[in-house]
Amino acid sequence: MRFSTVGGVQPLPSDAPQRIGDYTLLAALGRGAMGSVFLARSRGGRPVAVKVAKAELADNPQFRERFRREVEMARAVGGFWTATVVGADPDADRPWMATEYVAGPTLQQAVHDFGPLPEKAVRRLAGGLAEALVAIHGAGLVHRDLKPSNVLLATDGPRVIDFGIARALESSGLTEAGIVFGTPGYLSPEQVVGSKITPQSDVFALGSVLVFAATGAGPFGEGATSALVYRVVHQEPDLSRVPPGLVPLIVPCLVRDPAHRPTPARLLELVGPPSNDPSWLPAQVRTLVEERHTQLRDLPAKPPTRVMAEPGKPPTRLLVEEPPPAQPQRVVPPIKPYTPPVKKSGSQFKTSRAVGLGWMTAHGSAALLSLAIAGDTANTPAGVRAAALVLFVVFASVAVRLLVGALRSPLTIDIGPDGIVLSNGAQSRRLPWYAISRVRVDAHHSRPWVMVWLHGAAKAPESLGRGSFHSHKGGLRVYPISHERYRKRRERDVAEIRSALAWYGSSVYDPR
Repeated sequence: MRFSTVGGVQPLPSDAPQRIGDYTLLAALGRGAMGSVFLARSRGGRPVAVKVAKAELADNPQFRERFRREVEMARAVGGFWTATVVGADPDADRPWMATEYVAGPTLQQAVHDFGPLPEKAVRRLAGGLAEALVAIHGAGLVHRDLKPSNVLLATDGPRVIDFGIARALESSGLTEAGIVFGTPGYLSPEQVVGSKITPQSDVFALGSVLVFAATGAGPFGEGATSALVYRVVHQEPDLSRVPPGLVPLIVPCLVRDPAHRPTPARLLELVGPPSNDPSWLPAQVRTLVEERHTQLRDLPAKPPTRVMAEPGKPPTRLLVEEPPPAQPQRVVPPIKPYTPPVKKSGSQFKTSRAVGLGWMTAHGSAALLSLAIAGDTANTPAGVRAAALVLFVVFASVAVRLLVGALRSPLTIDIGPDGIVLSNGAQSRRLPWYAISRVRVDAHHSRPWVMVWLHGAAKAPESLGRGSFHSHKGGLRVYPISHERYRKRRERDVAEIRSALAWYGSSVYDPR
Protein backbone atom coordinates (compact mmCIF):
# COMPACT_ATOMS: atom_id res chain seq x y z
CA MET A 1 0.00 0.00 0.00
CA ARG A 2 1.46 3.35 -0.90
CA PHE A 3 0.24 5.83 1.69
CA SER A 4 1.78 9.11 2.73
CA THR A 5 1.76 8.56 6.46
CA VAL A 6 2.19 10.54 9.61
CA GLY A 7 2.94 14.08 8.64
CA GLY A 8 1.75 16.99 10.77
CA VAL A 9 -1.75 16.84 12.24
CA GLN A 10 -4.18 18.56 9.85
CA PRO A 11 -7.88 19.44 10.13
CA LEU A 12 -10.26 16.63 9.22
CA PRO A 13 -11.53 17.17 5.63
CA SER A 14 -15.24 17.92 5.34
CA ASP A 15 -15.79 14.89 3.10
CA ALA A 16 -14.04 12.46 5.46
CA PRO A 17 -16.09 9.85 7.33
CA GLN A 18 -16.76 10.61 10.99
CA ARG A 19 -16.19 7.04 12.13
CA ILE A 20 -14.52 3.90 10.78
CA GLY A 21 -15.21 0.66 12.56
CA ASP A 22 -14.88 1.35 16.29
CA TYR A 23 -12.67 4.41 15.77
CA THR A 24 -13.74 8.07 15.79
CA LEU A 25 -11.75 10.18 13.34
CA LEU A 26 -10.22 13.37 14.76
CA ALA A 27 -7.79 14.76 12.17
CA ALA A 28 -5.92 14.01 8.96
CA LEU A 29 -2.33 12.76 8.98
CA GLY A 30 -1.57 12.25 5.31
CA ARG A 31 -2.79 11.28 1.87
CA GLY A 32 -1.33 9.21 -0.94
CA ALA A 33 -2.19 7.59 -4.25
CA MET A 34 -3.88 4.65 -2.54
CA GLY A 35 -5.82 6.41 0.21
CA SER A 36 -5.63 8.54 3.36
CA VAL A 37 -4.38 8.24 6.92
CA PHE A 38 -6.37 9.70 9.81
CA LEU A 39 -5.76 10.28 13.50
CA ALA A 40 -8.54 8.62 15.48
CA ARG A 41 -9.51 7.49 18.99
CA SER A 42 -10.65 4.09 20.10
CA ARG A 43 -13.70 3.65 22.34
CA GLY A 44 -11.37 3.53 25.31
CA GLY A 45 -9.71 6.81 24.35
CA ARG A 46 -6.44 5.53 22.86
CA PRO A 47 -5.04 7.42 19.83
CA VAL A 48 -4.64 5.37 16.66
CA ALA A 49 -3.67 5.95 13.04
CA VAL A 50 -6.24 4.62 10.55
CA LYS A 51 -5.36 3.90 6.91
CA VAL A 52 -8.37 4.01 4.59
CA ALA A 53 -8.18 2.96 0.93
CA LYS A 54 -9.69 5.07 -1.84
CA ALA A 55 -13.23 4.13 -2.81
CA GLU A 56 -12.32 3.56 -6.46
CA LEU A 57 -9.79 0.87 -5.46
CA ALA A 58 -12.26 -1.14 -3.40
CA ASP A 59 -13.51 -3.10 -6.43
CA ASN A 60 -10.01 -4.22 -7.38
CA PRO A 61 -9.52 -7.81 -6.09
CA GLN A 62 -5.73 -7.55 -6.40
CA PHE A 63 -5.69 -4.38 -4.31
CA ARG A 64 -7.83 -5.99 -1.62
CA GLU A 65 -5.52 -9.00 -1.56
CA ARG A 66 -2.44 -6.80 -1.16
CA PHE A 67 -4.20 -4.84 1.60
CA ARG A 68 -5.13 -8.06 3.39
CA ARG A 69 -1.55 -9.27 3.07
CA GLU A 70 -0.21 -6.02 4.52
CA VAL A 71 -2.47 -6.43 7.56
CA GLU A 72 -1.35 -10.02 8.04
CA MET A 73 2.34 -9.12 7.70
CA ALA A 74 2.13 -6.20 10.12
CA ARG A 75 0.28 -8.34 12.67
CA ALA A 76 2.83 -11.13 12.34
CA VAL A 77 5.73 -8.86 13.31
CA GLY A 78 4.51 -6.84 16.31
CA GLY A 79 7.35 -6.28 18.75
CA PHE A 80 9.17 -3.20 20.01
CA TRP A 81 9.99 -1.46 16.77
CA THR A 82 6.85 -1.59 14.63
CA ALA A 83 3.50 0.20 14.87
CA THR A 84 1.18 -2.44 16.33
CA VAL A 85 -2.00 -3.27 14.39
CA VAL A 86 -5.03 -2.81 16.65
CA GLY A 87 -7.84 -3.31 14.13
CA ALA A 88 -8.48 -3.86 10.43
CA ASP A 89 -11.10 -4.86 7.90
CA PRO A 90 -9.83 -5.66 4.38
CA ASP A 91 -13.40 -6.65 3.40
CA ALA A 92 -15.06 -3.32 4.27
CA ASP A 93 -16.60 -1.12 1.58
CA ARG A 94 -13.29 0.73 1.74
CA PRO A 95 -10.56 -1.45 3.31
CA TRP A 96 -8.98 0.04 6.44
CA MET A 97 -6.35 -0.73 9.04
CA ALA A 98 -5.76 0.88 12.44
CA THR A 99 -2.35 0.92 14.15
CA GLU A 100 -1.02 2.56 17.28
CA TYR A 101 -0.39 6.28 16.74
CA VAL A 102 3.29 7.27 16.91
CA ALA A 103 3.57 11.00 17.49
CA GLY A 104 7.07 11.28 16.06
CA PRO A 105 7.89 12.42 12.51
CA THR A 106 9.30 10.19 9.81
CA LEU A 107 13.06 10.09 9.40
CA GLN A 108 12.51 11.69 5.98
CA GLN A 109 10.70 14.66 7.53
CA ALA A 110 13.08 15.07 10.46
CA VAL A 111 16.17 15.22 8.23
CA HIS A 112 14.39 17.44 5.71
CA ASP A 113 13.32 19.95 8.39
CA PHE A 114 16.24 19.83 10.84
CA GLY A 115 19.20 18.35 8.98
CA PRO A 116 21.16 15.09 9.44
CA LEU A 117 21.11 13.32 12.80
CA PRO A 118 24.18 13.40 15.06
CA GLU A 119 26.35 10.29 15.21
CA LYS A 120 24.93 9.17 18.56
CA ALA A 121 21.38 9.31 17.20
CA VAL A 122 22.36 7.40 14.04
CA ARG A 123 23.84 4.62 16.19
CA ARG A 124 20.64 4.41 18.24
CA LEU A 125 18.66 4.40 14.98
CA ALA A 126 20.84 1.58 13.63
CA GLY A 127 20.26 -0.49 16.76
CA GLY A 128 16.51 0.05 16.68
CA LEU A 129 16.19 -0.76 12.97
CA ALA A 130 18.42 -3.83 13.29
CA GLU A 131 16.24 -5.09 16.14
CA ALA A 132 13.16 -4.41 14.03
CA LEU A 133 14.64 -6.50 11.21
CA VAL A 134 15.38 -9.31 13.65
CA ALA A 135 11.65 -9.32 14.52
CA ILE A 136 10.53 -9.02 10.88
CA HIS A 137 12.82 -11.80 9.67
CA GLY A 138 11.99 -13.88 12.72
CA ALA A 139 8.35 -13.77 11.59
CA GLY A 140 9.46 -15.24 8.26
CA LEU A 141 9.15 -11.98 6.31
CA VAL A 142 11.27 -9.65 4.20
CA HIS A 143 10.16 -5.99 4.38
CA ARG A 144 11.53 -5.06 0.89
CA ASP A 145 10.86 -1.31 1.23
CA LEU A 146 12.84 0.01 4.19
CA LYS A 147 13.41 3.71 3.52
CA PRO A 148 13.40 7.04 5.45
CA SER A 149 9.68 7.68 4.95
CA ASN A 150 8.89 4.24 6.43
CA VAL A 151 10.76 4.93 9.66
CA LEU A 152 9.03 6.86 12.48
CA LEU A 153 11.11 8.54 15.19
CA ALA A 154 9.59 8.05 18.65
CA THR A 155 11.09 9.09 21.96
CA ASP A 156 11.81 5.46 22.90
CA GLY A 157 13.25 4.47 19.54
CA PRO A 158 12.39 4.12 15.84
CA ARG A 159 9.38 2.30 14.40
CA VAL A 160 9.28 0.51 11.03
CA ILE A 161 5.98 0.89 9.17
CA ASP A 162 4.34 -0.02 5.86
CA PHE A 163 4.38 -3.75 5.14
CA GLY A 164 2.48 -3.23 1.89
CA ILE A 165 5.06 -5.06 -0.24
CA ALA A 166 6.56 -7.35 2.40
CA ARG A 167 6.91 -10.99 1.43
CA ALA A 168 7.16 -14.30 3.18
CA LEU A 169 10.62 -15.81 2.85
CA GLU A 170 9.36 -18.84 0.97
CA SER A 171 7.90 -16.58 -1.76
CA SER A 172 10.36 -13.72 -1.71
CA GLY A 173 11.07 -13.44 -5.43
CA LEU A 174 11.62 -9.98 -6.89
CA THR A 175 8.67 -9.81 -9.20
CA GLU A 176 4.97 -10.36 -9.04
CA ALA A 177 3.57 -10.66 -12.57
CA GLY A 178 6.81 -9.03 -13.76
CA ILE A 179 6.46 -5.97 -11.53
CA VAL A 180 9.44 -4.55 -9.63
CA PHE A 181 8.68 -3.49 -6.05
CA GLY A 182 10.60 -1.10 -3.83
CA THR A 183 12.02 2.42 -3.84
CA PRO A 184 14.90 3.50 -6.13
CA GLY A 185 18.01 4.44 -4.16
CA TYR A 186 17.20 1.96 -1.37
CA LEU A 187 16.76 -1.19 -3.46
CA SER A 188 19.49 -3.78 -3.13
CA PRO A 189 21.40 -4.84 -6.28
CA GLU A 190 19.69 -8.24 -6.26
CA GLN A 191 16.28 -6.53 -6.25
CA VAL A 192 17.28 -4.40 -9.25
CA VAL A 193 18.61 -7.25 -11.39
CA GLY A 194 15.86 -9.70 -10.50
CA SER A 195 17.75 -12.18 -8.33
CA LYS A 196 16.18 -13.94 -5.37
CA ILE A 197 15.82 -11.59 -2.43
CA THR A 198 16.57 -12.61 1.14
CA PRO A 199 16.64 -10.89 4.54
CA GLN A 200 20.03 -9.49 3.50
CA SER A 201 18.21 -7.26 1.01
CA ASP A 202 16.72 -5.43 3.98
CA VAL A 203 20.22 -5.05 5.44
CA PHE A 204 21.34 -3.24 2.27
CA ALA A 205 18.34 -0.90 2.60
CA LEU A 206 19.22 -0.35 6.27
CA GLY A 207 22.73 0.77 5.27
CA SER A 208 21.25 3.21 2.77
CA VAL A 209 18.84 4.58 5.40
CA LEU A 210 21.73 5.16 7.82
CA VAL A 211 23.64 7.08 5.15
CA PHE A 212 20.59 9.29 4.63
CA ALA A 213 20.22 9.84 8.38
CA ALA A 214 23.89 10.80 8.74
CA THR A 215 24.26 12.98 5.63
CA GLY A 216 20.83 14.03 4.39
CA ALA A 217 21.22 12.13 1.11
CA GLY A 218 21.16 8.51 0.01
CA PRO A 219 24.41 6.69 -0.86
CA PHE A 220 23.56 6.70 -4.57
CA GLY A 221 22.45 10.32 -4.91
CA GLU A 222 19.29 11.51 -6.60
CA GLY A 223 17.91 11.65 -10.13
CA ALA A 224 15.85 9.58 -12.51
CA THR A 225 14.91 6.05 -11.52
CA SER A 226 17.02 4.58 -14.30
CA ALA A 227 20.09 6.48 -13.10
CA LEU A 228 19.57 5.39 -9.48
CA VAL A 229 19.17 1.69 -10.23
CA TYR A 230 22.16 1.84 -12.60
CA ARG A 231 24.35 3.30 -9.84
CA VAL A 232 23.18 0.68 -7.32
CA VAL A 233 24.35 -2.12 -9.63
CA HIS A 234 27.43 -0.54 -11.26
CA GLN A 235 28.83 2.14 -8.93
CA GLU A 236 30.15 2.33 -5.37
CA PRO A 237 28.08 4.16 -2.73
CA ASP A 238 29.12 7.72 -1.84
CA LEU A 239 30.17 7.67 1.82
CA SER A 240 32.36 10.77 1.66
CA ARG A 241 30.16 12.73 4.09
CA VAL A 242 29.49 9.90 6.54
CA PRO A 243 31.16 10.52 9.95
CA PRO A 244 34.26 8.27 10.20
CA GLY A 245 32.91 6.57 13.33
CA LEU A 246 29.90 5.26 11.38
CA VAL A 247 31.75 4.02 8.28
CA PRO A 248 32.69 0.58 9.76
CA LEU A 249 29.02 0.06 10.64
CA ILE A 250 27.59 1.10 7.26
CA VAL A 251 30.11 -0.29 4.76
CA PRO A 252 29.35 -4.00 5.45
CA CYS A 253 25.64 -3.35 4.86
CA LEU A 254 26.26 -1.99 1.35
CA VAL A 255 28.37 -4.87 0.03
CA ARG A 256 26.98 -5.96 -3.34
CA ASP A 257 27.10 -9.68 -2.58
CA PRO A 258 24.26 -10.36 -0.09
CA ALA A 259 26.13 -13.38 1.31
CA HIS A 260 28.84 -11.04 2.60
CA ARG A 261 26.51 -8.62 4.40
CA PRO A 262 26.06 -8.96 8.18
CA THR A 263 22.84 -10.30 9.63
CA PRO A 264 20.68 -7.89 11.68
CA ALA A 265 21.77 -9.75 14.82
CA ARG A 266 25.43 -9.19 13.89
CA LEU A 267 24.65 -5.50 13.30
CA LEU A 268 23.35 -5.26 16.84
CA GLU A 269 26.74 -6.51 18.01
CA LEU A 270 28.52 -3.93 15.84
CA VAL A 271 26.33 -1.13 17.21
CA GLY A 272 27.16 -2.15 20.77
CA PRO A 273 25.11 -1.62 23.93
CA PRO A 274 22.74 1.36 23.85
CA SER A 275 23.61 4.43 25.86
CA ASN A 276 21.80 5.20 29.09
CA ASP A 277 20.70 8.59 27.73
CA PRO A 278 16.96 8.31 26.98
CA SER A 279 16.94 11.52 24.93
CA TRP A 280 18.45 10.00 21.81
CA LEU A 281 16.72 12.40 19.41
CA PRO A 282 18.04 15.91 18.66
CA ALA A 283 16.39 18.68 20.68
CA GLN A 284 14.37 20.03 17.72
CA VAL A 285 12.89 16.61 16.97
CA ARG A 286 12.06 16.02 20.65
CA THR A 287 10.30 19.40 20.73
CA LEU A 288 8.25 18.43 17.69
CA VAL A 289 7.23 15.14 19.33
CA GLU A 290 6.21 16.96 22.52
CA GLU A 291 4.16 19.48 20.53
CA ARG A 292 2.31 16.64 18.83
CA HIS A 293 1.56 15.00 22.15
CA THR A 294 0.19 18.33 23.43
CA GLN A 295 -1.81 18.76 20.26
CA LEU A 296 -3.24 15.27 20.66
CA ARG A 297 -4.44 16.06 24.19
CA ASP A 298 -6.16 19.21 22.92
CA LEU A 299 -8.12 17.45 20.19
CA PRO A 300 -11.85 17.15 20.93
CA ALA A 301 -13.31 13.69 21.37
CA LYS A 302 -15.96 13.75 18.65
CA PRO A 303 -18.82 11.36 19.38
CA PRO A 304 -19.93 8.97 16.64
CA THR A 305 -23.03 9.98 14.71
CA ARG A 306 -25.43 8.34 12.30
CA VAL A 307 -24.29 4.91 11.11
CA MET A 308 -24.84 3.95 7.48
CA ALA A 309 -24.08 0.33 6.67
CA GLU A 310 -25.05 -2.01 3.91
CA PRO A 311 -27.52 -4.76 4.84
CA GLY A 312 -25.91 -8.02 5.82
CA LYS A 313 -22.55 -6.51 6.84
CA PRO A 314 -21.43 -7.03 10.46
CA PRO A 315 -20.91 -3.95 12.64
CA THR A 316 -17.14 -4.30 12.54
CA ARG A 317 -17.25 -3.51 8.84
CA LEU A 318 -19.19 -0.28 9.05
CA LEU A 319 -17.83 2.76 7.31
CA VAL A 320 -19.83 5.82 8.33
CA GLU A 321 -20.12 8.59 5.79
CA GLU A 322 -21.47 11.76 7.40
CA PRO A 323 -22.16 15.19 5.91
CA PRO A 324 -20.09 18.02 7.42
CA PRO A 325 -21.69 19.43 10.62
CA ALA A 326 -23.50 22.72 10.44
CA GLN A 327 -21.52 24.29 13.30
CA PRO A 328 -17.93 25.40 12.71
CA GLN A 329 -15.36 22.75 13.47
CA ARG A 330 -12.30 23.36 15.58
CA VAL A 331 -9.30 23.91 13.33
CA VAL A 332 -6.20 22.00 14.37
CA PRO A 333 -3.09 24.02 13.48
CA PRO A 334 -0.51 22.02 11.49
CA ILE A 335 2.94 21.46 12.93
CA LYS A 336 5.50 22.20 10.25
CA PRO A 337 3.91 19.99 7.58
CA TYR A 338 6.44 18.22 5.47
CA THR A 339 6.19 18.86 1.75
CA PRO A 340 8.43 16.46 -0.17
CA PRO A 341 10.37 17.90 -3.09
CA VAL A 342 8.65 17.57 -6.45
CA LYS A 343 10.53 15.15 -8.67
CA LYS A 344 9.97 14.43 -12.31
CA SER A 345 8.34 11.06 -12.88
CA GLY A 346 10.02 8.90 -15.48
CA SER A 347 13.29 9.07 -17.44
CA GLN A 348 14.00 11.24 -20.47
CA PHE A 349 16.58 10.81 -23.22
CA LYS A 350 17.24 13.07 -26.20
CA THR A 351 19.18 12.91 -29.45
CA SER A 352 21.83 15.61 -29.79
CA ARG A 353 22.38 18.07 -32.64
CA ALA A 354 25.54 19.49 -31.09
CA VAL A 355 27.29 16.13 -30.98
CA GLY A 356 26.29 15.37 -34.55
CA LEU A 357 27.57 18.74 -35.76
CA GLY A 358 30.82 18.19 -33.87
CA TRP A 359 31.39 14.82 -35.50
CA MET A 360 30.38 16.28 -38.89
CA THR A 361 33.01 19.03 -38.49
CA ALA A 362 35.68 16.49 -37.60
CA HIS A 363 34.86 14.24 -40.58
CA GLY A 364 34.58 17.24 -42.88
CA SER A 365 38.04 18.44 -41.84
CA ALA A 366 39.44 14.95 -42.41
CA ALA A 367 37.78 14.89 -45.85
CA LEU A 368 39.37 18.24 -46.80
CA LEU A 369 42.79 17.08 -45.61
CA SER A 370 42.45 13.85 -47.60
CA LEU A 371 41.42 15.85 -50.67
CA ALA A 372 44.44 18.12 -50.30
CA ILE A 373 46.76 15.11 -50.14
CA ALA A 374 45.05 13.50 -53.14
CA GLY A 375 45.47 16.70 -55.18
CA ASP A 376 49.18 17.14 -54.40
CA THR A 377 50.58 15.61 -57.60
CA ALA A 378 54.00 17.20 -57.20
CA ASN A 379 55.13 15.79 -53.85
CA THR A 380 52.84 12.80 -53.13
CA PRO A 381 53.27 9.32 -54.64
CA ALA A 382 50.43 8.01 -56.75
CA GLY A 383 49.60 5.19 -54.32
CA VAL A 384 49.27 7.61 -51.41
CA ARG A 385 47.10 9.94 -53.49
CA ALA A 386 44.81 7.06 -54.42
CA ALA A 387 44.44 6.04 -50.76
CA ALA A 388 43.79 9.68 -49.81
CA LEU A 389 41.08 9.90 -52.46
CA VAL A 390 39.35 6.83 -51.02
CA LEU A 391 39.55 8.34 -47.54
CA PHE A 392 38.08 11.58 -48.88
CA VAL A 393 35.05 9.72 -50.22
CA VAL A 394 34.59 7.89 -46.90
CA PHE A 395 34.98 10.99 -44.68
CA ALA A 396 32.83 13.15 -46.96
CA SER A 397 30.04 10.54 -47.02
CA VAL A 398 30.02 10.28 -43.22
CA ALA A 399 30.10 14.09 -42.87
CA VAL A 400 27.13 14.49 -45.20
CA ARG A 401 25.18 11.83 -43.32
CA LEU A 402 25.96 13.48 -39.98
CA LEU A 403 24.97 16.89 -41.34
CA VAL A 404 21.63 15.57 -42.56
CA GLY A 405 21.02 13.93 -39.20
CA ALA A 406 21.99 17.06 -37.25
CA LEU A 407 19.61 19.22 -39.29
CA ARG A 408 16.64 17.02 -38.40
CA SER A 409 14.51 17.80 -35.38
CA PRO A 410 15.92 16.06 -32.29
CA LEU A 411 13.91 13.21 -30.83
CA THR A 412 13.04 12.94 -27.14
CA ILE A 413 11.90 9.71 -25.52
CA ASP A 414 10.18 9.70 -22.13
CA ILE A 415 9.91 6.34 -20.34
CA GLY A 416 7.54 6.59 -17.37
CA PRO A 417 4.78 4.94 -15.39
CA ASP A 418 2.19 5.42 -18.15
CA GLY A 419 4.24 4.24 -21.10
CA ILE A 420 6.65 5.54 -23.73
CA VAL A 421 6.27 9.01 -25.28
CA LEU A 422 8.31 10.01 -28.33
CA SER A 423 8.36 13.65 -29.43
CA ASN A 424 10.24 15.94 -31.80
CA GLY A 425 9.17 19.26 -30.30
CA ALA A 426 6.08 19.92 -32.40
CA GLN A 427 4.57 16.43 -32.38
CA SER A 428 4.48 13.50 -30.00
CA ARG A 429 3.43 9.86 -30.08
CA ARG A 430 2.40 7.92 -26.96
CA LEU A 431 2.59 4.17 -26.49
CA PRO A 432 0.88 3.15 -23.22
CA TRP A 433 2.19 0.01 -21.56
CA TYR A 434 -1.13 -1.76 -22.06
CA ALA A 435 -0.69 -1.41 -25.85
CA ILE A 436 2.80 -2.96 -25.81
CA SER A 437 3.26 -6.71 -25.79
CA ARG A 438 7.07 -6.57 -25.70
CA VAL A 439 9.81 -3.92 -25.51
CA ARG A 440 13.57 -4.29 -25.64
CA VAL A 441 16.80 -2.65 -26.73
CA ASP A 442 18.07 -3.99 -30.04
CA ALA A 443 21.80 -3.36 -29.54
CA HIS A 444 23.12 -3.91 -33.06
CA HIS A 445 26.77 -2.79 -33.04
CA SER A 446 26.94 1.03 -32.97
CA ARG A 447 23.28 1.63 -33.83
CA PRO A 448 21.10 0.42 -30.94
CA TRP A 449 17.34 1.03 -30.98
CA VAL A 450 14.45 0.92 -28.57
CA MET A 451 12.06 -1.56 -30.17
CA VAL A 452 8.46 -2.40 -29.32
CA TRP A 453 5.97 -5.04 -30.37
CA LEU A 454 2.34 -3.96 -30.09
CA HIS A 455 -0.74 -6.00 -29.30
CA GLY A 456 -2.77 -6.97 -32.35
CA ALA A 457 -5.46 -4.31 -31.85
CA ALA A 458 -2.94 -1.45 -31.40
CA LYS A 459 -2.19 0.76 -34.39
CA ALA A 460 1.40 1.64 -35.25
CA PRO A 461 2.01 5.43 -34.91
CA GLU A 462 3.23 7.58 -37.76
CA SER A 463 6.95 8.27 -37.96
CA LEU A 464 8.46 11.37 -36.37
CA GLY A 465 11.60 11.12 -38.47
CA ARG A 466 15.01 9.57 -37.83
CA GLY A 467 13.59 6.15 -38.63
CA SER A 468 11.15 6.12 -35.75
CA PHE A 469 8.24 3.64 -35.86
CA HIS A 470 9.65 1.78 -38.87
CA SER A 471 9.01 -1.95 -39.08
CA HIS A 472 11.91 -4.22 -38.13
CA LYS A 473 11.98 -7.90 -37.11
CA GLY A 474 8.22 -7.98 -36.73
CA GLY A 475 8.20 -4.99 -34.37
CA LEU A 476 8.78 -1.24 -34.54
CA ARG A 477 11.98 0.71 -34.17
CA VAL A 478 11.05 3.60 -31.88
CA TYR A 479 14.13 5.53 -30.81
CA PRO A 480 17.76 5.58 -32.04
CA ILE A 481 19.92 5.41 -28.90
CA SER A 482 22.86 7.81 -29.17
CA HIS A 483 23.75 6.92 -32.76
CA GLU A 484 25.57 10.23 -33.06
CA ARG A 485 27.52 9.87 -29.78
CA TYR A 486 30.81 8.21 -28.94
CA ARG A 487 30.92 4.56 -27.82
CA LYS A 488 31.24 5.05 -24.03
CA ARG A 489 28.37 7.52 -23.92
CA ARG A 490 26.25 5.25 -26.12
CA GLU A 491 26.89 2.26 -23.84
CA ARG A 492 25.90 4.32 -20.80
CA ASP A 493 22.69 5.51 -22.45
CA VAL A 494 21.85 1.94 -23.45
CA ALA A 495 22.34 0.77 -19.84
CA GLU A 496 20.16 3.58 -18.42
CA ILE A 497 17.40 3.02 -21.00
CA ARG A 498 17.43 -0.70 -20.20
CA SER A 499 17.06 0.16 -16.51
CA ALA A 500 14.17 2.56 -17.22
CA LEU A 501 12.36 -0.03 -19.34
CA ALA A 502 12.91 -2.72 -16.71
CA TRP A 503 11.57 -0.43 -13.99
CA TYR A 504 8.54 1.17 -15.63
CA GLY A 505 7.65 -1.52 -18.17
CA SER A 506 8.74 -4.57 -16.24
CA SER A 507 5.72 -6.63 -17.27
CA VAL A 508 6.61 -6.33 -20.99
CA TYR A 509 10.38 -5.72 -20.88
CA ASP A 510 12.53 -8.28 -22.71
CA PRO A 511 16.11 -8.08 -21.35
CA ARG A 512 17.65 -9.95 -24.27
